[in-house]
Amino acid sequence: MSVRNPRLPLLPGYGTNPMIGKTRFGVRPVFTSIDKVNMLVDKAEGVNRVPSLYCRKQAPDLPTWIMYDKNILRFQAFFQQSLHEMRSGSHILRKVEIFFFLEDGTIKVMEPKTENSGLSQGTLISRQRIRLPFSYDNYYDVLDLNIGREVTFFGKVFKLVNCDNFTRVFLNRLGINVPDPIPWPDAIKRGTDRGKPPKHRPFRQFLDFDRQVLRFHGYWDDRDSEFGIMHLLEIHYFLADDTIEIKEVLPPNSGMEAGPMFLKRMRLPRKIPSHVEMTGGPKCPSYSPADLSIGAVINLYGRKVVLTDCDPFTKEYYRVTYGFDSFNPLPIPKDEGTECVSTSVAERQLPPWNGYGSYDDSAENCRTVEPKPPHRDFIKFLNKDRVGFDSHVLRFAARLISDNPEDKLRYFIIKYFLCDDTIGIFELGERNSGFKGGKFFRRDKMYLPDVDFFVPKEPPAYTDKDMWVGNELIINKHCFRLIGADEYALRYMEVNENEYPMANLALIMDKIRRTLATQENGYKNFVAKYMDAAVPDNRELMSVRCFKQALKEVMCERMTEHEFITLIRHFRGDPGKEKSPRREMIRSLVFSDLTRGLWDERVKLREALLHADANGLGVLSVPRMRQLLRANRLPINTDLMDCMLQVLNKDSDCNIVYEDLLSFLDFQTRPVYNLTEGDYQKVVRHAPPLKDTECKLWAETETIIQEGFVNWNAFLCQLNLENLVKEQTQ
Repeated sequence: MSVRNPRLPLLPGYGTNPMIGKTRFGVRPVFTSIDKVNMLVDKAEGVNRVPSLYCRKQAPDLPTWIMYDKNILRFQAFFQQSLHEMRSGSHILRKVEIFFFLEDGTIKVMEPKTENSGLSQGTLISRQRIRLPFSYDNYYDVLDLNIGREVTFFGKVFKLVNCDNFTRVFLNRLGINVPDPIPWPDAIKRGTDRGKPPKHRPFRQFLDFDRQVLRFHGYWDDRDSEFGIMHLLEIHYFLADDTIEIKEVLPPNSGMEAGPMFLKRMRLPRKIPSHVEMTGGPKCPSYSPADLSIGAVINLYGRKVVLTDCDPFTKEYYRVTYGFDSFNPLPIPKDEGTECVSTSVAERQLPPWNGYGSYDDSAENCRTVEPKPPHRDFIKFLNKDRVGFDSHVLRFAARLISDNPEDKLRYFIIKYFLCDDTIGIFELGERNSGFKGGKFFRRDKMYLPDVDFFVPKEPPAYTDKDMWVGNELIINKHCFRLIGADEYALRYMEVNENEYPMANLALIMDKIRRTLATQENGYKNFVAKYMDAAVPDNRELMSVRCFKQALKEVMCERMTEHEFITLIRHFRGDPGKEKSPRREMIRSLVFSDLTRGLWDERVKLREALLHADANGLGVLSVPRMRQLLRANRLPINTDLMDCMLQVLNKDSDCNIVYEDLLSFLDFQTRPVYNLTEGDYQKVVRHAPPLKDTECKLWAETETIIQEGFVNWNAFLCQLNLENLVKEQTQ
């Protein structure tokens, strides 16, 4: 028979046998008298000397291993570990977590693992009961652990700095006040050691200042020594690693051979060290950017180098970093012994062109004995060559001016290439015209007429400033009149209006403003005469014909056709009823191809578009739209398809509204615009063949002069001559 202690678990070895060592096994009766009646009662149990804090109903008599099962107090702490092998510091701080298990009073200490720390981390002290220092019977309990206290576990002192929320609430219920958390030692600001040099981070310096070089010009005066001269030097300071290299700049015709480098790239010490630097020892101080400036003298191993000037990057660096403002260069002393007498060299006079090859080719072969190709402006080629869809090619429609009736009906495309200022001319052939079409003049530099080619200097040639609608070009005794331009050419000239006066709206408006101001009652009569010419439904609009006639009466011949186009494009008004000639022309061409291919799958195309628009936004991207059109087998070529996608309505993100595409292809409810013979000659003759990858319809430029509307009110507001009318009225 064994007696179990209820405070211990029911496991073998935890019970005791009360019969061990007992010699008397009888039952001792206990007699007592209750209300004068003698009776036999059991022996009363002993009373605990420690009074209970709670009543038995509030605190049930349960063992601690059941009451506090899986209840753990968690503290955050740190301890110091001495470092005898490191010179930089005497100790390091290690962060740990202390766990106190309430069920049996055991303690466990763990350190969170840190990658590449070089320390053995994890469980530092396994779970066990830990005795108090200098004690054999007392162990650490709940009352010994709190924030701010120091505990000693096996000789290591741990400083408790924080605890979790459960621990704080548990201790507060026991009536123990828990202080606020203590900041970690890493967060405390520490003063820098006076004897410790600042930490050098070469890799960070390399990333921040790679390829940044301070360039100075200077000299070393060596004339005091025998056969000494004045050495002109160029000093390079590399900010990436604080190194300096110096090379010598030899004067022309000096007869001296330059070495590879006057000073190889290295750290230049301020003073010559007395001994070789020891490995790991203190380094000799070297020159820094703060030591270099115009007028400074640096010690180049006993040679005094004076800095006289620097480049713009170095000036900007010192202006931003050190706040310098004065960068006046110092004069260099003259060396009369080695200085060459400078004489003005006249410009080389080339012989006249002999007519063989191009002028540039002949001029280049006259400059050198070795035959070389003509020199090309490579910077202009990089800036003005094709970049994606930006071709940098200005295309103009032209007509041949001739007394021959057959030549008057010939139409050409003149391309001006901005990358090398060359011009190419192509003829648009027509069936049964007798002219084949194609390349008319190969791409070359076109010179002005009536110039002498057999001269030393290159004769003047046509430039991009001569390319504007209405101008006449005489090329190889053929007179061409520019009658139109494509959208790219007009847009490019309007964007770069400072280079093209004919597309500069400010200059055109200023010309009209000055003309009206010089005439007596000019602006007043101009407005009064054409006020009734506005559209009746919308008084702000005026037809293009009336607008052009009004400007011609005021400006006479002082306004070109290209300036009219610039004004009309800027003040273009849309009353909501007009059709775009270019859109209707493309629609007519698409209708011809679809009718020829017997295509009538508009219903399937609508289903494909609705299926592709999963979000129901009503728009699709241009590549997705092109993919769907090709999937539905539209019998049109890719160039015409690109033109069609270009004229469709788009949203702010350049996505196509597919309802407009379906309306564009609806030839039953919306009939096709019928082109007359005159419109066909204007539109089709001015358009390049559809095989051209950059198909542009030239009808819009010329037709816009005859059709459409102009915002008359916006034109008068920008003219801003109301004050002049008031003065003329008074």
